[in-house]
Amino acid sequence: MTSRRVAAWQLCLAAAPVIIGVYYLLVQAGLWPGAQVALYVSANATFAVAALVTARRHPSMRTIMLLLAGSAAAGVTGDVLFYFDALVHGEPPYPGVPDLFYLLAYPLMAVGMLLIVRRRTPGWDSASVIDAAIVAIGTGYLVFQFLIVPLVDFSDKFTSLVSVAYPVGDLMLIVVGARLMLGAGPRTTALRFFGGYLGLVLVADACYGYQTQAGTYQAGNVLDALWIGASFALAAGVLHPSAIKMVSTSHAATPDATPGRLAVLAIAAVTAPTSIVVQHYTGAEGHVVVAAVICILLFLLVMLRMAGLVQAQRHAAVTDGLTGLRSRRFFEQALGNQGERSVKSGVPVSVLLLDIDHFKNVNDTYGHNGGDRVLVEVTHRLRELVRPGDVVARYGGEEFAVLLPDTMPEQAAEIAERIRRGVSAAPIAVDESRLHAVTVSVGVAGMPAAGTTDELVLAADRALYAAKNAGRNRVAGVA
Repeated sequence: MTSRRVAAWQLCLAAAPVIIGVYYLLVQAGLWPGAQVALYVSANATFAVAALVTARRHPSMRTIMLLLAGSAAAGVTGDVLFYFDALVHGEPPYPGVPDLFYLLAYPLMAVGMLLIVRRRTPGWDSASVIDAAIVAIGTGYLVFQFLIVPLVDFSDKFTSLVSVAYPVGDLMLIVVGARLMLGAGPRTTALRFFGGYLGLVLVADACYGYQTQAGTYQAGNVLDALWIGASFALAAGVLHPSAIKMVSTSHAATPDATPGRLAVLAIAAVTAPTSIVVQHYTGAEGHVVVAAVICILLFLLVMLRMAGLVQAQRHAAVTDGLTGLRSRRFFEQALGNQGERSVKSGVPVSVLLLDIDHFKNVNDTYGHNGGDRVLVEVTHRLRELVRPGDVVARYGGEEFAVLLPDTMPEQAAEIAERIRRGVSAAPIAVDESRLHAVTVSVGVAGMPAAGTTDELVLAADRALYAAKNAGRNRVAGVA
């Protein structure tokens, strides 16, 4: 029997409850403060080492991982300086040198995550930007109202500035984290670990800020478990085999509007008005003007997002998902319009129907991935071979249609022959190492020879079958 090797990311997950358990045993017993600090710091140190290992393992992620390792190292340095000062001199001064390192960790982490975002969606993913803005503004209002405003003390501006910098840092992570988690791209296990880390850290930081203001915070409480668990979770994430997929470019134009996504956006959108209601009934002092501005912004962003969803649905209705060509539905509508124009004014219109020869053999031999590669490449060649203004659509599984406005059948036959030769000019890669020669058969028909658009399509279809029956890899339809 062969023993199964335990992966490094699994060790990180297993270590987290052990470290947390031993840490709290020492805290409750009041033993070995130095060991308590070492256990607490070990979480961020583990994450820093994990990020460095991943930087070495995946050179394409090196800059990202070095930034994340730098963030963890800043946190470790801050913890060591803080607890050393506390153990040696008692209560450390605030603000102090450790705060410099604690605050440095925020931008390093944010920039690292932003680089992941840019790698996943290099273009302008407007839907994700709007989603992230809704979450960031909704959450940001809560941070402003309950964490930043109570910390502002005009009598001690420097201390107030440092105190406010912490929730601002959390807000920075919220903005970039929302963009990362809500953006398009593969939803890998490593990304989920990232989401877990952000959730744990932001909850812990918010609770810490609230407890500090209320004067109820005590070192060694449950928040330490959240911080420790978060760092071990992120260490597991960067060591997970799917970490490299986090920076894979998304092939989706926009992320899907899933029920979970819509629920998150709905919760974020109602945070400000809900907060106003709570403040009204509790008698707490609210910032009505700020809340009103936030509500207006959220309303406008939600409307903009809904408009984008409607546009995306309309686009999806007339676009083939695999090839990006027009759908059969769009083609038939365009053909109807051109047919009416041809009947009224007598201008010619032609149609090509083309079929990939022996496409079933491609799927049987190379699998559906190989077949999809052929469809995508044939699409690419078709776009280059037709004229501006011609409508190219995916008509069926391996069948394509081309609408040629203001085109006589003889001219359409010349275009069909150009397409036939262009598609077969070079073999198509069906996987990373194999090529396959692809040909097409083309049927041509035109109006006004065909009386109606239905007759036009039937004529092109008959011509296509004639080309296939004549041996394939040829054009038929014009005498």
